[in-house]
Amino acid sequence: MSSDSELQSELSRDLNLMHVTMMGVGMMIGAGVFLGIGTSISVVGPGGVLLTFALNGIIALFSAMSYAELSSAIPRAGGAYNFARVGFGRGTSFVAGWMEWFASTVAGSMYAITFAIYTVRYLEQLGLLEWVPFEVGTTTKITAFLIALFFLYINYRGASETGKIGAIFTLGQTIFMLLIGVAGVIVALKDPSRLQNFQPFMPNGWLKLLGTMGFTYVAFEGFEVIAQAGDETIDPRRNLPKAMLYSVFLVTVTYVLVAFAAIVAVKAGASDVNMAPWEWIGQFRERGFGEAVARLMPYGNFLLTLAVIFASTSALNATIYSATRACYALGRDRMLPPFFALISGKTKTPWSALVLTGILLVVVATCLPTLDVASSASIMFLF
Repeated sequence: MSSDSELQSELSRDLNLMHVTMMGVGMMIGAGVFLGIGTSISVVGPGGVLLTFALNGIIALFSAMSYAELSSAIPRAGGAYNFARVGFGRGTSFVAGWMEWFASTVAGSMYAITFAIYTVRYLEQLGLLEWVPFEVGTTTKITAFLIALFFLYINYRGASETGKIGAIFTLGQTIFMLLIGVAGVIVALKDPSRLQNFQPFMPNGWLKLLGTMGFTYVAFEGFEVIAQAGDETIDPRRNLPKAMLYSVFLVTVTYVLVAFAAIVAVKAGASDVNMAPWEWIGQFRERGFGEAVARLMPYGNFLLTLAVIFASTSALNATIYSATRACYALGRDRMLPPFFALISGKTKTPWSALVLTGILLVVVATCLPTLDVASSASIMFLF
């Protein structure tokens, strides 16, 4: 096996440990966790939601260790596609690579739409869109189109720009999420009676836990994007495995903290809370987390909106990067026409793969209903 100094790449090695770690975190902390906390509380109760994220983190860690080992042995753009090719041959790897490319691209469309929905809604609440001559739906689609173009351009500029911009947005979303978690801990310390919100700990039994772990595990699927950076990471045999493990650990801690904050945010016996706090949060289902955070701290809704905006943009950046490298790897190995493996002489980025990815991403984001986009992304990731 060659040493790191002998590893050759047509792409530019500009990404350090911080860049690739933030890519993984940015892909994981997406809009799904904001929707999943309230729904999980309604199904498994207050203690169950903490166990849901803690146990999923442990499971994700085992998957990440497998990816870390394989990425260290095969540090090339393509990620799981490369692993499938070495292990099972061209036929299986073509299917794996095509699905990886398509799933990441459609997921990028979903994140562009998520950013547009929350941004337009917030600007509308502030009364800043009265001059816009379009309906809200059209304005949302235009916003999704523009944000997609912006991050496609960032990805074209080069791996260094992609990593730096992604790190900034991911740090922003992580800071906002940790602020919510820390606020929950402070509230519980100042008012220990809030810990009574965890009684009963598992009101609906332990079997329900398997269901909530199943539909929230997608919130831990992000370390795959790190495997795509094998050709552009400095010292990949060392930094790729570290980034995968660090990102899973950081995301798990963040999820458990914000879930804890959501539970203690609601005070039992409040005038408009005529049931157990966890039941009150659970009745809102996917909106439960937002309703709880609004009670936790001043400007809670504003902080949550910023967290969602940062989360969707960092995830959009990571999915564009991941999809483009999957497409490039398929072209490099003649699984797609070699045209898709062309590298820009100026920016050292796979521009033709980026163009194909961008066209599909923009068409899906602007032409398909939002629910269909989300469903397509989930189905492809499950495949």
